[in-house]
Amino acid sequence: MNAKKVVTPLLLLFVGASVVYLLISESKPVESNLSAQTPASTKQPAPTDVPAPVNPSEKAVAEKTAAAQTVAAYYFHSTQRCRTCLTIERLAREALTEQFANALTNGALEWRAVNTDEPANAHFIKDYELVASALVLVQRRDGDQVSWVNLDRVWDLVHDEPAFKRYVIEQTRAYLEP
Repeated sequence: MNAKKVVTPLLLLFVGASVVYLLISESKPVESNLSAQTPASTKQPAPTDVPAPVNPSEKAVAEKTAAAQTVAAYYFHSTQRCRTCLTIERLAREALTEQFANALTNGALEWRAVNTDEPANAHFIKDYELVASALVLVQRRDGDQVSWVNLDRVWDLVHDEPAFKRYVIEQTRAYLEP
């Protein structure tokens, strides 16, 4: 009985210390090329930011897209970001710029990283039911929001880059098709 009284608090202390260590290591700011860019909440890819299209079928998707239909890919984040959050943003941006260069250039697709801690952006938390950093696709027709989807599987796929990009590309392509 005495051993149980000694071991239980020690185990609880170990678990608590492990959780604190994990939280501290995940919340440390990470040097990133993303932070060196202009504020992400206002930057839109310019034609010079976008590489030539890799996927020839992307041109067909862009041509089928009605002029009045657009898709916005929002990456919502807070001011403090962990390595995983930064990785999700990087991979999502890469997937979109690699596969949808023309759509980004002609405005059929828009990429925005938005800091929801900024007062002007706080409404997005309610608008899109955000509970954490998220990648959300928003489809608009004639300026009105038609539908949106939170690509919540990005959290499950973040450590499998090909699967992550494939998921983002498939979901985006489905939203770009009229």
